[in-house]
Amino acid sequence: MPRRLAVRGFVAFAVLALATVAGSSHADTVYVTSFTTGALIRYDSANPAGTATTLSGTGVITFASGLAVGPDGNLYISEAGDGGTVVPKILRLNLSTNALSVVHAFSSFDVVPAALVFNGNDLLVGRNPIYGNNGPIVKMTNVTGGTVAVSNYTTGGGLASSPGLALAADGSLYVSDQTYNFVSGTATGPVKRFDATGIYIGEVIASGSNGLSGPTGLAVSGSTLYTASIMNGSILQTNLTDDVTQPFGSTGVLFGASPLSTLSDGGLLAGTAGGAGDIYHLAANGTVVSTYASGLGTIGGIVTVAVPEPGTLALAVLGIAGFAWHARKRRRNGNG
Repeated sequence: MPRRLAVRGFVAFAVLALATVAGSSHADTVYVTSFTTGALIRYDSANPAGTATTLSGTGVITFASGLAVGPDGNLYISEAGDGGTVVPKILRLNLSTNALSVVHAFSSFDVVPAALVFNGNDLLVGRNPIYGNNGPIVKMTNVTGGTVAVSNYTTGGGLASSPGLALAADGSLYVSDQTYNFVSGTATGPVKRFDATGIYIGEVIASGSNGLSGPTGLAVSGSTLYTASIMNGSILQTNLTDDVTQPFGSTGVLFGASPLSTLSDGGLLAGTAGGAGDIYHLAANGTVVSTYASGLGTIGGIVTVAVPEPGTLALAVLGIAGFAWHARKRRRNGNG
């Protein structure tokens, strides 16, 4: 093979390998907040017990009920407030400085935030069922900087509340439309779909269908939607190409599936809404791999961020650099 073709072929292979290892991940950084205490915790999914780090202590946030990582790399938190003196807010935790600040304070309790999801640079905000907060999904612009503007994002659908939000690749928004009965302490309701402009399309999972009993946390991975059923601890999976729903897994615990977050290995994390504050790790096949007792009480939100494999990128770069040096040396010595 001619030397130039060999060099080009090797370089093309090396670039492909570099792109592959740069996107690989060995674990995830997991952020968790407690609705009960307001604490924010970070840990590595490969070693949660040994890496737990408190980012914001107890009592700082009043009823933290949702998390999202923004396009600026910072963490955004729903603060539901106390229904009286502490008004609902959206907070930002700067992950570089660990500084907590107020992004927007709602002027009244008309909007009590729950689930959060970013749609590009816009933050979509769900409403909290525990406060009986019904109405459309809220859109907030300029949350990463500038003057925040608040408006209604969804049209139609008659949402009772929205403790779960998930955005698909095509821009479709999936919402847990939960009705919470304060007398019986039970939750019911369907999962609904809105198009990329926020217009209501219809139900994806009907209330009670496939064992759905109180939809809460939602998560999308590729073409699969995961739904937490809070009253029985089960998690459903829906193929979004044909809307077929079937069981995925179960924690087997009442209030044992609330916020959800996907892992880079294909697994899932499910936080509890009661008890000691367990976080269940489910494998890609739906089996419960382990249980992390975080002691956080009710888990308000979970969000994960994939972490690149350490050292792999540097090794790939050194390999390419070494090859280039060797090729130059051979040319100087007259070797083909």
